[in-house]
Amino acid sequence: MKNTKIQAAFLFLLRSGLWGKKQQHNEKQFFPLSDAEWSGLYRRANEQTVQGIVYDGLLCLDKDHLPPRQLQIKWSVQIDRIERSHRRTNSQIAEQYAFFKKRKLSPLLLKGQGVAESYRFPEHRVCGDIDWYFETTRQCTLAGLHLIKNRIPRIHVGGQVYRWTASEMDLHDRLFDLHNPFCKRLLNQYRKDFPDTTLSISGQDVAVLAPQVQVVQVTAHILKHSLAFGIGLRQFCDLAALYHRYRHLLDGVRLEQLYRRIGLLRWIAPVHQFLVNELGLAKDKLPFTSPAGGSGMDILQEVWQSGNFGFYDEAYVQRIDGTFLARKGRTEAILRRIVRYFPYVPKEAFWFPIIHFLNRRGA
Repeated sequence: MKNTKIQAAFLFLLRSGLWGKKQQHNEKQFFPLSDAEWSGLYRRANEQTVQGIVYDGLLCLDKDHLPPRQLQIKWSVQIDRIERSHRRTNSQIAEQYAFFKKRKLSPLLLKGQGVAESYRFPEHRVCGDIDWYFETTRQCTLAGLHLIKNRIPRIHVGGQVYRWTASEMDLHDRLFDLHNPFCKRLLNQYRKDFPDTTLSISGQDVAVLAPQVQVVQVTAHILKHSLAFGIGLRQFCDLAALYHRYRHLLDGVRLEQLYRRIGLLRWIAPVHQFLVNELGLAKDKLPFTSPAGGSGMDILQEVWQSGNFGFYDEAYVQRIDGTFLARKGRTEAILRRIVRYFPYVPKEAFWFPIIHFLNRRGA
């Protein structure tokens, strides 16, 4: 997909929202927009679930370049809902953590609200599911049994997804979304070298990964969905925010060595290039310098076409009466992505379909 005025203006606002920088010298290249263009930009912000960040970018614009009054009001109302959701989700995280700890379980909060704290305005990152990691399958299973015993409904039969009041809660016994079985030892050692920490959420000290490990976990999550059906901009913003917030703690040499040994280094190069060129992350915030030059991978086109977790890719998602209902051509979609990603992450591209097939047989 070629660059468009809407896309360029969208990225301009996203960069401004992420870093809070008024880019007045460049603003006239992208603005003003027509009412139709503003409508398209707003729709894209929602598809990518970064409407809160883009809204923060609006606040950096000159008055003459703002969207129509009606859209401003609509957007402001949506931001209020996002902020309310942020507070409600944090409160539920504190409740859930206390629930598990009371039952002698030790959950670890993954992604989501823990990552949100790295943002300039954490309350403007759109909330997703609440993800908890347990060190063993036994602990994960036991946590699910306690939830069922306390009448917390399970959403998917046979799965570990539950409905806690207004939020979905996922229980996991695997920390990193990487499928190559030979990288497990390296990842476990890396985590031991950077012990878990805590984060205060709604007055509760909640266990989270150390920043050095969290960037790896988020990176692996991006790759997992990239290999499957696609991923949107929010997760790349997460990684950029983590780099920006914790660069002083990251051991670039060690991180680069880890990515090389688990076979991700060639893919990390275009990811870093994307964070700098499109999301505006300062180069000195990258944990290590990636090779210069083009990689041949167009991440921007992929995320722009896919939307959040690939749900807006009309080539593989069925739309009925204006609503996306189900994926279509699942096998074709995954095979296409495996072929595309194989030169960059051959180990993951090889093991990804094998592990998925084995998991489906064992389900």
